[in-house]
Amino acid sequence: MSPAENLIRSLNDAWLADDFDAIAACYHADVILLPPDAGVPIIGRDAVVSTYREFSNQARLEGFQVTELLTYPVDGLSAIHMRFDVEYQLDEAVYQESGLDVYWVNATPLIIWRHQMTLGGN
Repeated sequence: MSPAENLIRSLNDAWLADDFDAIAACYHADVILLPPDAGVPIIGRDAVVSTYREFSNQARLEGFQVTELLTYPVDGLSAIHMRFDVEYQLDEAVYQESGLDVYWVNATPLIIWRHQMTLGGN
């Protein structure tokens, strides 16, 4: 497994454990995150980590599974495509979604760019 893939696995483990310090350690200080609605980019490690805190405070995670993890080396960087299934409860509703996260990881390795996409669900 490549260092970039190990980083993404560490990120997922930290997210599932609500370990926000470990989540922060996976991101570059100037990371850019494009949210699922492709709206306003979230810029900076602290802002990105706050999205994890917000989710943790508002939702209850019922299940998460990576269904595919592909790595594409590009000129000293790694592009990683991670497909996943997630189930969570928000307020009284339960959501089941499939998604794709696309990460750009530098040689350090740290995540420098992430785009979240919802592929389907309720």
